[in-house]
Amino acid sequence: MIVLESVLPVPLNKIFYYLPPENMNPESIVGKRVKVQFGKRILTAYAISCRNVESDSGLKLKRIIKIIDDDSLITGETMEIADYISKNYVCSLGEALASIIPVSMKPPKRIPKNRNKYEKKIYERHILNAQQSNAVNLINESLGKKVYNAFLLYGVTASGKTEVYIKAVEYVLKQNRSAIMLIPEISLAIQFVDIMTKRFGASIGVWHSGISNIEKYSLFSKAKNGSIKIMIGARSAVFAPFKNLGLIIVDEEHEHTYKQEQKPSYDTREIAKRRGVYHNAVVVLGSATPSLESYKDALENRLNLIELNERICKKELPEVKVLTLRDRIFKAGLLLPETIEAMSKALARKEQIIVFLNRRGYSPTIMCRKCGIVYQCSKCSVSMVFHRNPELLKCHYCGLTKNLPVACSVCKSRDIAVFGAGTQKVEDELKKLFKTAKIFRLDRDTASSEENYEKVYRGIKNEEYDILIGTQMIAKGFDFPRVSLACVVNADTSLYLPGFKSVEKTFQLITQVAGRSGRRDMRGSVIVQTNHPQHYAIEYAKNHDFVSFYKTEIEERKKLFYPPYCDVAKISIRNKEEKKADDDSEKLFSLLENSIKSYKLGLKLLGPVPAYIAKLNNVYRQHIIIKGGRENILKLAGLLETFKQSSGTFIGIEVMPSDLI
Repeated sequence: MIVLESVLPVPLNKIFYYLPPENMNPESIVGKRVKVQFGKRILTAYAISCRNVESDSGLKLKRIIKIIDDDSLITGETMEIADYISKNYVCSLGEALASIIPVSMKPPKRIPKNRNKYEKKIYERHILNAQQSNAVNLINESLGKKVYNAFLLYGVTASGKTEVYIKAVEYVLKQNRSAIMLIPEISLAIQFVDIMTKRFGASIGVWHSGISNIEKYSLFSKAKNGSIKIMIGARSAVFAPFKNLGLIIVDEEHEHTYKQEQKPSYDTREIAKRRGVYHNAVVVLGSATPSLESYKDALENRLNLIELNERICKKELPEVKVLTLRDRIFKAGLLLPETIEAMSKALARKEQIIVFLNRRGYSPTIMCRKCGIVYQCSKCSVSMVFHRNPELLKCHYCGLTKNLPVACSVCKSRDIAVFGAGTQKVEDELKKLFKTAKIFRLDRDTASSEENYEKVYRGIKNEEYDILIGTQMIAKGFDFPRVSLACVVNADTSLYLPGFKSVEKTFQLITQVAGRSGRRDMRGSVIVQTNHPQHYAIEYAKNHDFVSFYKTEIEERKKLFYPPYCDVAKISIRNKEEKKADDDSEKLFSLLENSIKSYKLGLKLLGPVPAYIAKLNNVYRQHIIIKGGRENILKLAGLLETFKQSSGTFIGIEVMPSDLI
């Protein structure tokens, strides 16, 4: 009898056998998603192959309930990538396949209309400078050879990286091959779709979490059958099933959003390189502030380094002024007098301003002045954030909301105060300072839909807004020609977080925010307010000096034995009962420690320690950190299956996480 070998998106790395539906050829089901009964649940499975088994083998098999797809979606490359993800990011083959071919994708009942806004190409002549021409020639030379190659395009902000990308895409399309363009944030999709559709017409797909399951299926099919040649999108667009892939571009490659945090915790850049090897394609990682790992790879010839060290038309980089917040008297609560004056002058010249603060809400801390109690989330070990319009307290981790208390729940005092600042408070203060200015705030509270991203992009581009306030989503890649001033309200919000990448992230954010100003006819200026003006991350950001920052920070990483001098993994031990989480983490640490000695793995263990947010949504969390070589980390991870944890304890491992907190 012929059965279908299937895998499911569950944490069991094994093959499950199912019978085909009555009167169906099993071979015709291979490569498709199917509905099956798994225990008491109905789940989506992936039929990966057929197998002959003896009819008297004693196996009691269930039949496949439903076949979801008309055509096979799983290719040889799909299986190869899934196998790589499963082995390198510690998950089952079914979980890996679910990240490549989403379970939720839905075949349409009718073919949806093409929603591209541009049907015609608009031919524009773009003259490249010498550095851009050199970059294009090097990339296109590799594309012409049709062999795998990977580049790091390190270009200062506004150096014309996008035009280099476009020329490479043009070359790939002439070869009748396809291209994937990855961006770190959904907010940037509108800008890149605008640029790419004007140049390449309607042969473009846009893939991100905001599109419907039917649209995803349609896009997946169009990429597979070649009716679109370019896919623009966030992290998971790297899996676009082009059969003749020639180019993968990873813009702002340093961004942590390219690392999937949920299981399977794959790194998009690594998947891009794997696909590049498979297709003999070219991979281009681009950034003005490359990750330390990528820059080290480039210096050691594991990536080909291309530099664009001047802005297009030789425009000057913005002047960065660092202002200390210590011992200063504020007129408006958040902004120093020099900052207010610079903003007034920019508005008087009819120029636009970007104001950056990486903290949303109104105020992050609510405290009783009399007894000192701080209002914390009852489900998470974090302060509740005060929001206005409507007035409420909100946890940014579990979403719990409460009314703002009239009186203290402990001492009944009515002297309740809010401390610190978020984007809402900045918006309030700017509205009071600049009553006629048109202001837009872009953070997770306002950017709840694709329409809002488009609204802010078009609004700033068409000069409908004078000031854009936002969190880190406004720091990445936006190209607004009338922005002359960028203000960083507090540069220290990420500087001293207990993670080995905190300093690097601070440098990158300041440099990227600074890069939004003075991109066209005027020289930009930047104001950075900070309590730590002498910190090297801020000093080097002020001078636009990535290379010096890299040299300083890489020495710190070497001293402390952190990436890129080793690989790391984070083991999470979670339980709703604090004692069980604590006890299991101690027992697991002992098991791992003994295993490292027994197998001579040469790894270092840190912990167990409570996570930075020790309780999240009523679940207590402990972390164990492993440092060392990837191969040995994966060997040690394999031993987790032998550990007998308490009831209710969940143990997960993330290889090369974006942070360890």
